[in-house]
Amino acid sequence: MEKSPVRGLNKFALFIILAVSALTVAVAFAFRSPKGEANPFQVTEIAPSEASSPETFKLDENTAKVILAVSNMSCSGCIATIKGSLANMEGIEDVIVDVAGGKAEVYYDSVALKDVSTIARAITESGYPASVQRVMTSQDIRKEWELAAAKSQNTIASVGGWDISRADFTAEVAVAKRRYAKLYGDKVFDSAEGTSLENGLKGQILGRLIDEAVIMQEISKTDYKLDPQKLGQAFQDFLSEDGRDPEVFKKQVQEAGYDLAYFRKKFGNRFFIDGYLNQMVLADAGNELEKQSVLNAWYRNAKTLAQVVYYDKDMERLARNQSASSSCCAVK
Repeated sequence: MEKSPVRGLNKFALFIILAVSALTVAVAFAFRSPKGEANPFQVTEIAPSEASSPETFKLDENTAKVILAVSNMSCSGCIATIKGSLANMEGIEDVIVDVAGGKAEVYYDSVALKDVSTIARAITESGYPASVQRVMTSQDIRKEWELAAAKSQNTIASVGGWDISRADFTAEVAVAKRRYAKLYGDKVFDSAEGTSLENGLKGQILGRLIDEAVIMQEISKTDYKLDPQKLGQAFQDFLSEDGRDPEVFKKQVQEAGYDLAYFRKKFGNRFFIDGYLNQMVLADAGNELEKQSVLNAWYRNAKTLAQVVYYDKDMERLARNQSASSSCCAVK
């Protein structure tokens, strides 16, 4: 069996980065995580919604949006409770709840509902303290959509200024679909169930690319730099493992659906993150359990502070709906 292309890198970094391409690179290189270990990072929980998409939400001159900071949320049970608290309020058009981001966006009719503090109060009374952060008019919303549409041609989302390119996303989706077609036949995506499967894959892949971007933008806040010579040597060492022939390896990468330049970029990201984690995050940690605990805390903090902006609203819906169907707490 082919060994992992990142053998020797810190396995805690692998939890993060290999999650980005768990459906793809793992197939080409037969990566296996250490037995009994799992990715500790979760996909964002969000309420199913069509409101954030210009194609599906009818915006008129009375439509407004209020953005609220919301505390104590943890899963889709919380989402159901918050949506339920606003269900009978006049003027509410749609509710989007971002658990990981600690916020809710409520679209409403500004003529029927004039005091947005009633929205914050209703959510607070349901058990989730909420406060108004920003109110947007229909003009503000339209400008937001227009900017997103222009940006989305090349960029799906941005995390603190760290862009997730459409090209990277498309490459990962193509390889994932190729894998499924090889396993289940060329027509696996032709039915309604196949469309649902494809949307699920897209949501998972985008969520994992966002996780990677969260880490990269967090590291970018520091003075840590990637040593090009060390990276080049690491890649050469990888190629020399078991006497890999560069041309044969290039062919293997291409057969998996990637080009070598893309693979090298992902390899560089993994090497960069591994170096940072070893030197700056895990240096004082003792045993394996302590390292895992330190890493979890570091990542949770990075995720909480990360500002994710979606430019492709359809992809935003897929990513954020990914795990909303499962609940981990009782609906109040």
